[in-house]
Amino acid sequence: MASRLKNEILKNEILKSEGFKGGRVKDERLKNEGLKEDERAWADFLITRVGLLLFCTILFISAFNIHPLFIQQDAAGMMDASLSSLASYIEDVDSTSIQGAHYYTFDIDPDVTIDISSKYVSAYSDTKTGRVTRARALMTTFYPQNSLWNSRPGLLEAIAGRCGGRTGLGEDVLEEGDWLSINEMLDQAGTELAQEPFVPDTMQPLLVEKVMLNIRTAEGVERRGVTIVYQ
Repeated sequence: MASRLKNEILKNEILKSEGFKGGRVKDERLKNEGLKEDERAWADFLITRVGLLLFCTILFISAFNIHPLFIQQDAAGMMDASLSSLASYIEDVDSTSIQGAHYYTFDIDPDVTIDISSKYVSAYSDTKTGRVTRARALMTTFYPQNSLWNSRPGLLEAIAGRCGGRTGLGEDVLEEGDWLSINEMLDQAGTELAQEPFVPDTMQPLLVEKVMLNIRTAEGVERRGVTIVYQ
């Protein structure tokens, strides 16, 4: 009887001990799971904050870049309009067969530089965000002032020097072979202007003139024109 009681007491002690250990293991497990949940929550929080910071940084940088972009686009738009106006004016004068000088007035910012060659008009300006350059090709060939002449009298003098003193004006008719010499001179001027375009003073009017020359051919006297641009 005493032995059985002793065994029962010993059995109860063992069960209690195992129960305590089991409870402690369970508490440790719950504690570890809670720590893992906290770590995941902090990780999600940090990732979200980093993402927001990156987004705000990109937005901030973009805000500073958009304004310079608008400045360049605005400058390019004004240059395109001015070049289109100038090119159209020159083409209109060239299309006529009536001799005469026409004055073109620039409507452009003084800081913009205009270049004129024999086939193109271009413009450039140094803005706060860099250089803006625009260009426009013309449908015709014309000749700004160059080292060979810088005005209508200068052109006629250059023609006379290559054509036996003949200018092609009025009764001073050019011979048909003179036109070849004139074309060679015009080609020379065009090559020079392609390398060193004429840069007009945009604060002063520009003269666009159609010079009509009389040339004797087998069919009779013809009129051929040369359009020049100068100041």
